[in-house]
Amino acid sequence: MIQIKDQKVNEVTQWIHEAMLRKVKRGSQVKEDIVMENRLFSILCHDFDLGPTKCAIAMNEKYGYTLTGDAIIEIFRTRRMANPFERKELLQWAEEVAKYFSSAIIGEKEGFEQYEKKRREPALKNGKRHDSQERMAAIMIYENYPEIDQFDDKNSLYLLGNTLAKYFFYDISDAISEVYGFPQHKEKEAKKKQQNNKTEKKMSYEQALRRVDQLENILERTNTMLQDLQEEFEEQLEASKAKELADFFARLNSEKYGCILDELLVVRKGIDELRKKNYELPIEINGLLIMVKKLIQFVRDSHIEPIMKINSTREVIASDVEFCNYEGSPFATLGDRKMVKVVSPGWIYKDKELQISRPKVKEEE
Repeated sequence: MIQIKDQKVNEVTQWIHEAMLRKVKRGSQVKEDIVMENRLFSILCHDFDLGPTKCAIAMNEKYGYTLTGDAIIEIFRTRRMANPFERKELLQWAEEVAKYFSSAIIGEKEGFEQYEKKRREPALKNGKRHDSQERMAAIMIYENYPEIDQFDDKNSLYLLGNTLAKYFFYDISDAISEVYGFPQHKEKEAKKKQQNNKTEKKMSYEQALRRVDQLENILERTNTMLQDLQEEFEEQLEASKAKELADFFARLNSEKYGCILDELLVVRKGIDELRKKNYELPIEINGLLIMVKKLIQFVRDSHIEPIMKINSTREVIASDVEFCNYEGSPFATLGDRKMVKVVSPGWIYKDKELQISRPKVKEEE
């Protein structure tokens, strides 16, 4: 536990709070999706192995959501965290960063050096940086050491997306540096003071130069942050377009509108079978057939694809139908096998691996 009453530690938390105020002020409209993601991250910080369904249960109990396991999977996919092994690597990296932070904030130089080294490393073992790793580390720090949150900054942290959270994470490091004098430029300056024995007037000039240097660094970081925010905005816009497209096809395949996507497959299959039998279709319905053909082409061009083959049968166990709408008798054991028929194939937006509707299977007698 961090001794928050220590003067230096208290000074660091004050610096961090001021940095948070700047980030929240700079942020645009708060998106509920960002808040939901950060709340999910906070839950994962306490159990790295939580699966989608258990995450949904924890979110619903703690925050009053009505999420399903599928909704959590969609969040994981959006944040490139669908792989459970990589997700755990990310959380383990964030935990190590938080551990070194606890040493750095109390003024341990070795702890600060380890913290600086670790926070600059890629979170994933394959050597790749994750776009949410700094965001996750910042949340992990507040989850593991809640005593530092004297100004209710954790709730504000939940409002920040990847870019603003990343630069707030950098601000945490800067705050420790400023309070304890850890940055190299300060150490070099101290050596110059001892070697040159400068006058007070000369020192004032050097202080002015140092201030200019600090302002230049702040300006450079701000410009970089603005560029990152623009890139993040463009990514969010792209994701929003993909979600709108998926929502459109989800409505199209809802029971309210007669599961149009499913019916297109049934009609196409029926027409193909009639043609194989050399059946001559009445000329009056040719216009209808052309419309069906064009609709199928539109679905394909939009990269909307079925997940399963409609009307196919397969042998399954309980885990095989975990993410399907299953109709039939309950599975007696995990290894219990049943024959099921695919009533609805389920649909997916292939470009973004975004599920539109779940497959529906029915137990065969």
